[in-house]
Amino acid sequence: MRTDKNEAFALRRQGKSYNEIARSLGMSTSTLSNWFKGVDFSEAIKKQLSQEVYVTSQFRLREFSETRGALLLARYEQAEKEAQIDMQTYMDNPLFVSAIAAYWGEGDKVKNGQVRIINTDPQMIALFKKFLLELCNVPEEKIRGALYIYEDLDETECKRFWIKNTGITRYHKTMVLPSKHKTKKVLHGMCSLVVSSTYLKRKMLVWIDHLPRMVLNS
Repeated sequence: MRTDKNEAFALRRQGKSYNEIARSLGMSTSTLSNWFKGVDFSEAIKKQLSQEVYVTSQFRLREFSETRGALLLARYEQAEKEAQIDMQTYMDNPLFVSAIAAYWGEGDKVKNGQVRIINTDPQMIALFKKFLLELCNVPEEKIRGALYIYEDLDETECKRFWIKNTGITRYHKTMVLPSKHKTKKVLHGMCSLVVSSTYLKRKMLVWIDHLPRMVLNS
């Protein structure tokens, strides 16, 4: 048996991986695969190799997470700075002020990554859509609607109503709610406008936090 082959087997029995042996002896891993084919190394060695792979993968995952976290933090900080500049730029713009006030009252402040506002009045939804398009530069294809209707309402008719009055043409699956009151009900359900954007959500939270203070202190 070749000397390097003996060394390869000895290193393998110590729990060394194919890559480690190949680097140590200056040979290819395919040669090692041929040599070790059919050889049953101990379970202890197999577990050791598995543990080494696990430790390496966990280290790389942690390293990736730390890098990604730093990038996200920098992006959030940029969003907050941009939001402050927008406040100064658009403070006298009625579309900006009314849209932020509407979101302050009716928007989702919790769910990360989504700017979402819901209402029964199509004018509010249309106003917020205009705000997204004109002041936030959100592409129209990223704006989605989602309807919440009572079980005795016609979904097609309700969707036609909201498309006509808001201009939103893309919708998520309609949520059907049980009817609880026979006389006091919303005739066309409720519409939720949704944009998936963590960056915009960060800015929105800054705006609704600063707008009341700016108005009250002016």
